[in-house]
Amino acid sequence: MPLTKSAEEIMNKAEKLGIEYEKVYKGCAQTTFYAIVDALRWGGLEIIPQNLQDNLYNGLCLLSAGCCFTGEGTCGAVVGSVMASGFAYGLETDLKDPVAGNKAGAQVRDSLLNHFKTEYGSILCKDVMRKYFGKAWDLTSEKMTEEFLSITDGCVIRKTARYIVGVLLGKYEKGELKVTD
Repeated sequence: MPLTKSAEEIMNKAEKLGIEYEKVYKGCAQTTFYAIVDALRWGGLEIIPQNLQDNLYNGLCLLSAGCCFTGEGTCGAVVGSVMASGFAYGLETDLKDPVAGNKAGAQVRDSLLNHFKTEYGSILCKDVMRKYFGKAWDLTSEKMTEEFLSITDGCVIRKTARYIVGVLLGKYEKGELKVTD
């Protein structure tokens, strides 16, 4: 299945959707996941059916902002990107290749996680906020959450969606992704 848009167009779309979707969905995990999946779909690469994507939304919401908006866990942009990558790699549940999960995990670690550690020093939400904004908010406080949401410009969502779409498109060109029909 050939792409209908160039890699650069799809990456730009992912970044744009990251900004747009944050205004609508608010949480970083679901926003990043949707920006990645929808940009790839827009460009001709279907990694997950729309109905399954929509069914995942509620669970993704709780993974945002360091898990349940605590700031203490993994950045939601990382979580959304890892989940999208898992669908893109198309790991099977029948365990025909029990090492496949380890291989896919290593590829995500060596690309996305290492990129985050280089760029932000960590994959933890509060550390990423400190590096990106110069401040970490206590997102368990409604007042601080409102303050954070009023100043964010796509946070790291837009950059992360763009980056991982580029990684996934590179894997697609090598025939390393599972595409749904």
